[in-house]
Amino acid sequence: EPKYTYFPAEVTIDGEIFTQVAVRKKGGFGSLSTLRPGLKVKSNEYVRGQRILGLEQLTLNNNQQDSSLVKQCLTYPLFSSAGLPASRCSFAHVTVNGEDLGVYSHVESIKEEFLRRHFADDSGNLYEGGADFRPGWVNGFQPKVNEQAPDCSDLNPLVAALQAPDAQLETEVDRVFALDEFLSFWAMEVITDHWDGYTDGPNNFFIYHDPTSDQFHFIPWGVDSTFEGRARTTRPSSVFACGILPWRLYDLPATRDRYLARLTELLDSFWDPAAIIAEIDRMETFAIPYASHNNVANLAGRIQAVRDFTASRRGVLLAELSGGPPVWPTPLLDPPCLVNIGSISGSFNATWGSLGSFPAGSGRVSGTLAGAGIDSSLVNATAGLDQESKPTVQILAEQPNGTFAVVVFVAQDALSFGVGTFPLDLVHTLGYSGFYDPATATFSGGWLLLGGSLTLSQANQNNGGAVTGSFTADAVEL
Repeated sequence: EPKYTYFPAEVTIDGEIFTQVAVRKKGGFGSLSTLRPGLKVKSNEYVRGQRILGLEQLTLNNNQQDSSLVKQCLTYPLFSSAGLPASRCSFAHVTVNGEDLGVYSHVESIKEEFLRRHFADDSGNLYEGGADFRPGWVNGFQPKVNEQAPDCSDLNPLVAALQAPDAQLETEVDRVFALDEFLSFWAMEVITDHWDGYTDGPNNFFIYHDPTSDQFHFIPWGVDSTFEGRARTTRPSSVFACGILPWRLYDLPATRDRYLARLTELLDSFWDPAAIIAEIDRMETFAIPYASHNNVANLAGRIQAVRDFTASRRGVLLAELSGGPPVWPTPLLDPPCLVNIGSISGSFNATWGSLGSFPAGSGRVSGTLAGAGIDSSLVNATAGLDQESKPTVQILAEQPNGTFAVVVFVAQDALSFGVGTFPLDLVHTLGYSGFYDPATATFSGGWLLLGGSLTLSQANQNNGGAVTGSFTADAVEL
């Protein structure tokens, strides 16, 4: 997480004023925005012991990756209803210095107040995850609350347990993890399609060491990319096993059966599409009136997509399970679960200010994506600023079947969009690809473009200016 600076502020909530509080921007890759940044509000930065309505900290997510607005406040309560520790969530209509920023999701921070609500003893170590329980990886965890454990050394027993031979694995894992609870956490990440969480990441989660049980518990986080039903060309939808813990458990027949039984149990007894859709309807009625500043096109359609996912999810997963335990084909990779599904290269000639306007521009694209060969000079190429004012190049290469191979490059920093060669590394330049079918108006894929580069030979950011260049990259599926 970027280390942003706190600034003194006055905060008003439902007419009640809180003075001498601190505000800073928040967000990592995917949620950064200069127009509508995520915000952290800290009550006790300047006044010791001060609280805002009993809370030390407010976390206001800008919904950058949740263009439906409803996913976070839908997903956290579902985890909680399944008996798992999870944040409370509500909508917030946010204005800053008189400027209306639209609808944010106010998500309960994972802090001492949260731990006291869910555990008998809140004195244990809490870690934010962006790493895994593999040898040499634990220092990638971020200690929270208890700053006396900066070396993450109490995570070493978790690493050791996952190195146990198959015969002892279940016993060793249950000794250090709350295994039965984790099976529910794992199943809920799958059911809600939290593909950016631990089991399919590993990313976006917390773990807490409960001194009472001497076990670690998983806590969901960053659930703004749920309820999507992403197409997966290399792996089943009913199994996420990119983290070492689910990978080893699914590789062992006894614990694989326990996971699949828990998944089926939650689908049968817990996943209630009618009730969930009713909650989506309720959220829509009071979110949309304040959402005009979210710059979200077709908000009603995006909310409907969440309803459609809800209605179909149980059938999709049970259909996979009906043929027996799905095969997890991915080895324990490093980095985990970046599966190469092809490579692509090409060139483009576009004009600045044309982004999203077709037909426009020209170019050539060739390569392979998910087994589909691409070799096309019937190319549209456009360039300009996206909704977050990030310089973007969009390329559509028409295929013989009438679909389009789509290639998009987004400069994460406007200052880096200039003549030169830039790595496709997510930090400086984001690249992704997929296929668009105009007959059904659907996009499939969303594969990352990594391990290559974008070269700009012209990068004139004046309307009508020339934007030309070339690219080469590997396509990977998360």
